[in-house]
Amino acid sequence: MINALEIPSDINLAAFSRFLSSRGVRHRITEQGVNQVVWVPGEQEQDFVRSAYSQYTAGELELDEAPIVRTQMQIVPRLLSAVRRFPLTLSLIVITALLFPVGMGLGDGTIDGLFERLMFLALEEVNGQQYFTTMSYTVEQGQWWRFITPMFIHFSWLHIVFNLLWVWEFGRKIEFTNGAVVLLVVVIASSLAANVTQYLLSGPGLFGGMSGVVFGLLGHSLIWSRLVPSKSMGVPNGIYIFMLAYLVIGFTGVIDLLGLGSLANGAHLGGLIGGVVTGGLTGLLARRGQARPS
Repeated sequence: MINALEIPSDINLAAFSRFLSSRGVRHRITEQGVNQVVWVPGEQEQDFVRSAYSQYTAGELELDEAPIVRTQMQIVPRLLSAVRRFPLTLSLIVITALLFPVGMGLGDGTIDGLFERLMFLALEEVNGQQYFTTMSYTVEQGQWWRFITPMFIHFSWLHIVFNLLWVWEFGRKIEFTNGAVVLLVVVIASSLAANVTQYLLSGPGLFGGMSGVVFGLLGHSLIWSRLVPSKSMGVPNGIYIFMLAYLVIGFTGVIDLLGLGSLANGAHLGGLIGGVVTGGLTGLLARRGQARPS
């Protein structure tokens, strides 16, 4: 079976499905993450389904059944629905947004207070100058949160908006498919791997953002979907290709030369590795569960 159509799950395909059956088109509809997918046996059926659906949505295809019905929800009910379905994803977005002013306040040249507490390494003052401590000092002082909290630091509007859009896109798919607990594990593992890798590759410095976590969510979705295709996250292959190409290009230094800011390439790589590990572990466990006789 091949993917003929992928659309949001709030669209009622019952009438369209009956139309396909009346035309002898074998098909199956499944939920993939927050979308629904129409599967057909071959390319001929795929072309028919896509053409018919385009005519259907344009009102050019008249059916005896009721037309497609989209759920018309007001802002508040829609938000409440999202909170119920994706509480952890929304919590990450809200917390990050609330902490955004912390990173933006770096422009005055002073690093202290909450910003310093969120950084990967603490600072110490010597002769009026601030210096980074070491990772071993962080461990010795029991400041374990520093391995995770840099993900909440963002330095510009473009930085935070770009990252949180991807967190929403990937996070809700993982939360819908694997649950909030798995999503939390993915976020922690990818943030930890991202921050440690960035430090090991670049040394002490100011870095932060959700981009490492985004690559972790990407890696988890990719590996999980390959190991458990029946419960795929529904992320188009083009997204994976784009993000992986972005990772490779980042290491060439081209983006830095364009004046678009300095990328934390180590964090991107580390986050991706963390997500690949969680995707592999959860995917293998799921496959073992499917293979176990009922």
